[in-house]
Amino acid sequence: MMSGFSAAVSNKIKIRLLAITLGMELYTVCASTVGIMTSNSVVFVANFVIALTGALASGLSLYTVRHMTHGADLRNTYGFGRLETISSIVVGATMLLAAIFIGYETLMKIRHPVEQHGGLIAVLLTSVSCALSIWLWIRNLRLSKTEHSPIFGAMWRMARMGALEDLLIILAVGISLLFHGAPWTRFLDIGATFILLLILIKSIHEVFSGSIGDLLDRSLDEYNLIMILRELAVTFDGYEQIHGFRTRRSGSHIFIELFLEFDCQRLVSEVYALIDRLEAGLKISMPNAQLMVVPSRSPVAD
Repeated sequence: MMSGFSAAVSNKIKIRLLAITLGMELYTVCASTVGIMTSNSVVFVANFVIALTGALASGLSLYTVRHMTHGADLRNTYGFGRLETISSIVVGATMLLAAIFIGYETLMKIRHPVEQHGGLIAVLLTSVSCALSIWLWIRNLRLSKTEHSPIFGAMWRMARMGALEDLLIILAVGISLLFHGAPWTRFLDIGATFILLLILIKSIHEVFSGSIGDLLDRSLDEYNLIMILRELAVTFDGYEQIHGFRTRRSGSHIFIELFLEFDCQRLVSEVYALIDRLEAGLKISMPNAQLMVVPSRSPVAD
């Protein structure tokens, strides 16, 4: 007996936010290109690489969510949640490639340091993407708390990284322009890029650790398991015994299988009523939960 999905965040909202993110990343690519052409700052090179991988990741995520709007079919009876998880892993892979490239460019700048010059126009352009990145960071983070979504998890971390990256650019290049000619300013560019690299590595770890567990059919976390046990305790008068339960994630959706034993005198309508009570309670903390109850009857007493 299965219940239907109840989406916490509509695909329409996901598509709109991903389209905005894609547009912002393309804008950042253009702004960083201006920075590369008008200055010798390696932080603009890092900005360009991260924005380019971000645009590719946003485009892939947008395609994934659009594909998921079709829902389950006969060949994909569990829907396309795994596609969402795979997309987040691809996002992490592009971020990893960006980290490798940025690390190489940073080492080259350390070996051959040069005085920082130019980049004022690019800093002004970066201020616009910084404001938008902060908004996307907050917005996607709130939505990721509404439902467990690998895509939202990856995208809010990318927005956070973009916001911090833009702030580093504004500070590093701005201070270099303000104190132009001072010998210590050449280290600002390297320092900002190194901090950016650390932020990128942390985000990569978070993306992979959150996605690979879902891909391996890992059970829900302890909090959600406690929520399931709580609902079973609340409805304990509706069944005889618990023979166990299994849980898994598929993208932003949760699948829960309960194995319950019922009294042989209990009506089928009463069993359905119990399932409805369980589902209603579970969807408060897990809006995208899909519940399946496997019933069994206790033996008839002699």
